[in-house]
Amino acid sequence: MRSGLAGLLLLVLSACGGAAAPTEAIDNSLEDRIALAPPGPLPLSPYPKHYQLDLTLDPREARFGGTVAITLDVTERSSGVYLHGRDLDVSAVRSKTTDGEAKQGVWQPALESGVIWVAYGQTVDPGEVVVEIDYSAPFDVNLSGLFKVTEQGDAYALAKSESIQARRFMPGFDQPAFKAPFDITLTVPETDSAISNAPEKSVELLGDGLKRVEFETTRPLPTYLLSLAVGSFDVVDAGTLPPNSVRSEPIPLRGFARRGKGPELALALETAPGLVRVFEEALQQPYPYKKLDIVAAPQWPSGATELAAAITYRESRILAGPEIGPAARRSLLAIHAHEVAHMWFGNLVTPPWWDDLWLKEGFASWGEGAFLSELYPGEGYELDAIVDGIRAMRLDSLATARAVREPIQLNENVRNAYDSITYNKGLAVIGMVDAYFGADVFRPARGRYVEAYEDGVADSPDFFSVIGEETQEPNLTKAFQSFVEQNGLPAVSATLNCRENGQVSILFMQQRYHPVGSRLAEMEDPQWTIPICYKLGYEDRVERQCMMLDSPGWEHLVNERDSGATCPDWIMPNADGVGYYRVTRAEEDWQRLGLAFDRLDAGEKLAVLDSVGADFATRRVSVDTVWRFIDEAVRDDERRVVQAAIREAGRFSDLVASDSEAQAGYRSAILDVFRDRYSGLVQSGSTDPEDVILKNSLERFLIRTGEDAALRQDLADAAAVYIGLEGVSSDRTLSTDEYLTAMAIGFQAYGEPFLDQMLAARENYDDPVFEQAVAYAIGQNRNPDLSPRILDLALTGDLGSRETLSIVQGQMRQDEVRDLTWTWLKANFATYLDVIPRQRRRFSPALGDSLCSEDARDELIALFEAEGGLAEGHERSLNQTIEEIDLCAALEKYKGLEVRTFFADEG
Repeated sequence: MRSGLAGLLLLVLSACGGAAAPTEAIDNSLEDRIALAPPGPLPLSPYPKHYQLDLTLDPREARFGGTVAITLDVTERSSGVYLHGRDLDVSAVRSKTTDGEAKQGVWQPALESGVIWVAYGQTVDPGEVVVEIDYSAPFDVNLSGLFKVTEQGDAYALAKSESIQARRFMPGFDQPAFKAPFDITLTVPETDSAISNAPEKSVELLGDGLKRVEFETTRPLPTYLLSLAVGSFDVVDAGTLPPNSVRSEPIPLRGFARRGKGPELALALETAPGLVRVFEEALQQPYPYKKLDIVAAPQWPSGATELAAAITYRESRILAGPEIGPAARRSLLAIHAHEVAHMWFGNLVTPPWWDDLWLKEGFASWGEGAFLSELYPGEGYELDAIVDGIRAMRLDSLATARAVREPIQLNENVRNAYDSITYNKGLAVIGMVDAYFGADVFRPARGRYVEAYEDGVADSPDFFSVIGEETQEPNLTKAFQSFVEQNGLPAVSATLNCRENGQVSILFMQQRYHPVGSRLAEMEDPQWTIPICYKLGYEDRVERQCMMLDSPGWEHLVNERDSGATCPDWIMPNADGVGYYRVTRAEEDWQRLGLAFDRLDAGEKLAVLDSVGADFATRRVSVDTVWRFIDEAVRDDERRVVQAAIREAGRFSDLVASDSEAQAGYRSAILDVFRDRYSGLVQSGSTDPEDVILKNSLERFLIRTGEDAALRQDLADAAAVYIGLEGVSSDRTLSTDEYLTAMAIGFQAYGEPFLDQMLAARENYDDPVFEQAVAYAIGQNRNPDLSPRILDLALTGDLGSRETLSIVQGQMRQDEVRDLTWTWLKANFATYLDVIPRQRRRFSPALGDSLCSEDARDELIALFEAEGGLAEGHERSLNQTIEEIDLCAALEKYKGLEVRTFFADEG
């Protein structure tokens, strides 16, 4: 929405950001400038060459303020410039040319997204212009922009800049294309630490309880990578990143955590040098900054953000206490590797606009598995990457799914690009190309891309150009483009043809995957250039070959005529499971492959389990065939394969919910198939991290879905003892991996007394992982009598804004209280949005993703027709949620009876 022009000639200071100026400074084109304000990318001229930012940040206060001076390169005669600022109280604007005196300018908001027209107060010729802006603003309370939080009596101020939040604490060009050096000076409480993107240059005590900290000049940065943090941090000196074959100078390494939490940064700081080294060696590009700070934020709206040289994490994702479980340790290493990868992908080389977000997020996600596998061989990080890629396929099956690279026209839609398509599909496509062409071909070219654009910006065509030139593989670029520039995923069929003359061929066909009820059935199939590697199984051997499928169908010749050749027993069309496509085949062909399941490698088993389940959702195979694969997979040695079996078994839960006999049979089948594997792990007493993770996964599934009463009570008792609930005993100790499930089951078992004691324990334990578990557990309430108290607690925000989100999401997913929660949400929607993190509001339609009827869909639509204006950018999430509801209803219509009959007979 565009700002009105009322009172334009009487500009006054106000909360909407107007700055006083003489009438003669306002030219007659100002109204046109406001009307023409760009709702998306700003013009690339003028261009910021340098920022001087001087702020007073005192977390004990309600507001902050200061001055920013922006040096502009003006390329044509002009009277002003578009830039960004939002919810800032601007008191003065000045412009100055190199040979002139300062003139008072005008700050005029133009769009609610934070686009501003700044009139210079003069007409300037091409050359250098410095614009100085004095301003102040309140600290944000929704973890957006420059926000403050209080933990254990200490106040902290932190800046969350990504993606377009820097405009909330600083006037500037809040767009990734604009990279410039920053000189930053912060005036802060004398006893607090101050963190930014460069090392400290000087510290001056001001004598009034404050100090002035000046930082060195940064490398060119976009505003979304700015770091500003002030508070009573523990500062951990971790020495240096030592020199290596790529970098000759040591790099100071430090950790920052809130008071008393510094020792819990040990794991992150110990692993940082190795992570940096593997990226440097792979890219042959040195770490680009003069320091590396690891910052554990008391609160943070996302898991972490790659702020340049000051990577900032939500503390629950990066701190490691003595009770950390093996799954939590792996999660810590994964997010750590992701953020370190960003120092090159996104920071050193930056996409110019958000439609190319995959160039930083896809590559950083891919780097997790690729480089953790080098640091920790044999620990399965490459399989985690396959699991992540499969996770993207559910979203990519929707007609409303984004393409990895898709135009973004509005500021309001920028955050929509932060989804599983960008991250997980991005990593899967990169992994597929890397595996097909070989690391020795692809990875050096990627390093050349970083070298070519360091300190600058590069979009997808730039990337494709460098990769194509370096590899001399035109199909590499074609494959990338076909997967990145269109949405959806292919379903590949492979039919073996064995002729009497011994010649063997395979007919490969591709079409777009879509589940039953999808509107995609009515659309024309797109075409991909698919790098396919496949395996052929014979009685005495397995052969692997590769080919490129760039047409709807192709008969691929395996061999020439050979009268002695034998026909393969089976074909696996996705060798190693690294292809970003699903396999589709007739039911009898699935059963034939099932006989060879133990001859597949772990990645292939993951791909098979996903594909056979996906074929169930298209009505191509029966529930019996899927269950046979589940029964086979649960005995596998690889824990990720067993976890995939758990996910596939879970897909039937909603389809049996309406029939008590089928539900009982379903639970009985789960106990029959999964309980023995769990019991074997318990009896073995293994402390191997993989066994511990698998045991916890099986226990969770057996309790939640199988309703195993004995396991449920054992875990509930352990949770009750952990929080100090009287009258309960247990010898079991809990690791952080078990907190979420244990607290949820304990609450469900012991009710309101457990809730009261859990909330009291939360105040005493000072454990961020436990705090998250408390919010999760409250959201798992199944007692309608407790729902009013729980929802009122969520609405206060007393547990935290992210915690409010967790509680309400959880209540919407519990059958027993969903209707009550939905009624409450419709009545309190505006207040709910005010409490949750600002950047999560656009995803609020997903609260309805567990609904499964036309009536519920229509109610969701009505809610956002009435209240959608409060959640800018919500449209894509709404459309996707509507489609998911429709697909749920279609699956129930076409497969529900079959599933209920199958499990009723099993019971």
